[in-house]
Amino acid sequence: MTAEEQALIVKIPLQSGDFGDTEERQHIATLEEQLIAAIKESGSGEFDGNEFGNGVCTLYLYGGSAEQLYTVAQPILNNFQLPPGSHVIRRYGKPGSKQDRLALGEHEASPG
Repeated sequence: MTAEEQALIVKIPLQSGDFGDTEERQHIATLEEQLIAAIKESGSGEFDGNEFGNGVCTLYLYGGSAEQLYTVAQPILNNFQLPPGSHVIRRYGKPGSKQDRLALGEHEASPG
């Protein structure tokens, strides 16, 4: 990874409690598999895991360019029938760096 690693953080609201139900978790696992394959194929970075809690699943992707990670992940995310409120955060450096938030399926960024 580069010295100034960037991130794409995917936030998915869960519909079934704090940690989601088995069906939701399996749906997200399938999404993860697709993201892992696409990121590996593109050489844009790595999938670093997930976190479930407080009614949200967060997926973590890291690489040299948040833009490149988003370019690879966006078509998969937009085609995956995620619940309303799902969004990504593109972070341009270490935690605390400049970032923006994009609702999935929309094209405009908002400061985050």
